[in-house]
Amino acid sequence: MFHRPIARHSLFFAIRPPLPLARQINEAASWFETEGQKRRPDHLHVTIDILDDHDRVSTALERDLKAIGDAVEAAPFALRFDIAVGTERSVALCSRHPNASLDALRQRIAVAREAAGLSARAGHRSSPRMTLGYRDGAPFTHDIAPIGWTADAFVLVHSRVGQMRHDVIGRWLLNGVDDRQLALF
Repeated sequence: MFHRPIARHSLFFAIRPPLPLARQINEAASWFETEGQKRRPDHLHVTIDILDDHDRVSTALERDLKAIGDAVEAAPFALRFDIAVGTERSVALCSRHPNASLDALRQRIAVAREAAGLSARAGHRSSPRMTLGYRDGAPFTHDIAPIGWTADAFVLVHSRVGQMRHDVIGRWLLNGVDDRQLALF
């Protein structure tokens, strides 16, 4: 008897580049193409917070995650990537410098998630990075001309693992006040 594999579902909060910039990044990333799998422009993102994969996603879980997004306030901030990093299995844009605003947004989401009784993916390490695609190859690090944009929103993505499908199920504007500006007054 044949068994269908269990569909896996991944839920994560992310920042996405504007689609025109995502298309430019995708086109510029063609230099690393091998037999690997390049991400579609509309799938490019910077993961802020991610849960463990699930066999199914309940409406209650989606509702809880949307409530987390509703509870988080942050100001728009600049994202900038200045190096391309290849591991044995992927290629990503990374930053040589920490991003305090991204870290603060990540912390706000984590606090709200934990208050809702939800756990982050075990072993997930957050860093400002945007995966461009997957491949088999030798590791590398290359300086690149800086690529950046002002992050003005974050999203909640429901990814069907292995199906190349990302559904945005929540979107929130970053329209808060920068805490660093308040310190000036």
